[in-house]
Amino acid sequence: MLIAIFLLSGNMMAQEVLINENFETYSINSKLAEEASENGNDWWTTWSGTHGNAEDGEIKYFDRTNCAYFVSGIDQVLLLGGYESGVYELSFDIYIPNGKSAYFNVLHSFNGGGSTYALQNYLHMTSNGSGATSHAEGHGTVHAGGKQVADVPCVYDAWMHFRLYIDTDTDVAEYYYTAPGGEEQLLCTWQWSLDSFGENTVGRKLDAMNFYVPESGSEFYLDNLKLIRTSESYAEIAFDKEAINVEVEKNNEVKTVDVNIENQGSSIAEWNAWVDFPLVNNEDKINVLAYDQDPFYTVCSGMGYTEPTVIELGVMYPLDYYVGQNALGTRIKQVMYFVGTAESTGNIGIEPGTPLKFRIYGQGMYGQPGELIVEKEIPADQIVIDNWNIVEFEEPIALSGYNVWATVEFVHAVGGKPITSDGTAGNIPYSDMFRENGAGTFRSFSDIATTSYGCLHISMTTVGVPEKAEPWAYINKNENTIPAGASDNVTLTLDPSGMKDGKYEADLVFLTNDTEKTRVEIPITLAVGEVSLEENVNNAYNIYPNPTSGLMTIEAENISYIAIYNSTGQLVNVIKGENNTIDMSGYDNGVYYFNIVDNAGNKSIQRVVVAK
Repeated sequence: MLIAIFLLSGNMMAQEVLINENFETYSINSKLAEEASENGNDWWTTWSGTHGNAEDGEIKYFDRTNCAYFVSGIDQVLLLGGYESGVYELSFDIYIPNGKSAYFNVLHSFNGGGSTYALQNYLHMTSNGSGATSHAEGHGTVHAGGKQVADVPCVYDAWMHFRLYIDTDTDVAEYYYTAPGGEEQLLCTWQWSLDSFGENTVGRKLDAMNFYVPESGSEFYLDNLKLIRTSESYAEIAFDKEAINVEVEKNNEVKTVDVNIENQGSSIAEWNAWVDFPLVNNEDKINVLAYDQDPFYTVCSGMGYTEPTVIELGVMYPLDYYVGQNALGTRIKQVMYFVGTAESTGNIGIEPGTPLKFRIYGQGMYGQPGELIVEKEIPADQIVIDNWNIVEFEEPIALSGYNVWATVEFVHAVGGKPITSDGTAGNIPYSDMFRENGAGTFRSFSDIATTSYGCLHISMTTVGVPEKAEPWAYINKNENTIPAGASDNVTLTLDPSGMKDGKYEADLVFLTNDTEKTRVEIPITLAVGEVSLEENVNNAYNIYPNPTSGLMTIEAENISYIAIYNSTGQLVNVIKGENNTIDMSGYDNGVYYFNIVDNAGNKSIQRVVVAK
């Protein structure tokens, strides 16, 4: 008995109730999100984010219990926490009166019209996943990791029970249904990180769910909603290299080095990587990076919104593209967007009084942008019509090896056509991306339009001339996921073809979801010809915390001096003598490079991020 009690207590302790809604504490006829917010429960909202409006459901006393009541026009959202690791159970009951219908979804990312769906379920309705729906008594279409993957044998005038099991650590989800008086049945199992139609891998986040009444005049009730975390987990990543030092006698000797990545944690590890090359220091030269074939031939398009909507347009320039444009190691000086006048409307299609916001993002997972590097806007009264609108960065951004995103955001006016492109047929990958409301997943216009919009009129100008057009180091893959307890290999190829004798340095950079190692840099040194590598060249000094908002510690001995450079390669400070603690609180946010020189004259370049 004692053992049984102990096990029961252990199971109870392992489970954590995150949300428990039986609505008994709510006032009858009150607005759901409005009263929840007043009582300190911040998990209810609406699709538009407004409380107490027509989208907000009501509390009703029905079938001898308090419950949430949804009718046509309701668009209720439950925020689930945005969890990306751990195991969860999400359960609830739905009651649909005779002849009515219902709908709910689970979201990887909630962002209004720009939300990313994990599961969609129509009840007493069928859907083909391409916009066509119809009323269907006793049936309910499920989209989860693919279109029409299951049918729900739903009933009228009784409480139906729904349960989702979501294991973000193994990337598996299961959907269960229990009819009144019946036994629970498994409807479908799918890869959790896929979107609801199974078209894209979008990540493992459990962000929100949405309750909606798609048919006019319909209604349904919701009760006994619960979100439970059954286990917590984390990713813990170990690398088998602290530095990579390679010598070649001839400049045509190609060498490869394997870097092993081991996930020692209990959740899926995610990483993306690139080889980061030094900036060029020779004379400036302007180069334009663009996909549009004819920047002076402009097609103006719109999205047909019925209310002003924030839209962000973007293009991604991968390493292989800007290497081909002779821009590796240069600096991004400007981003520009052509604002045209649509002939059919006679206006620019941007909501009056709103600005253009330009952004540069770094490399992310799943073909999406990563961290925001810089943002700059053009005020509404300075927007130039039928011409290029250009922002120039005070500190140019290093184009050093990562896949870079350039975007422009504005408010799309009702009836406007503010999307300008070259109108070319066919789609160059990542040349026509967009998302709504400033978050969520970027999608290609070709995913939603019968004809291509063509390449967007978004361009970048860079300054500088690289020493070598082709990179001398590259990796065989840029991103991957690693199950708990498993490992992965990244192959680094060093190709000195065409290089002069000498010493060359770069960094193999990893961004991970390990909270203790969000950014890992492995120094690379390649000696070509008769140059010999000393053992202590380019030591991988441990610098922490990185990113930092203030004091940093450098684990090193015999430091002669540390030269600190900003992201444009300008020297901003020199710290002489053996000083293992540096205060970065007085520096602006951004990327800095520490050139650490020891008493023997050996150098190590280390990248530091200041984020306050």
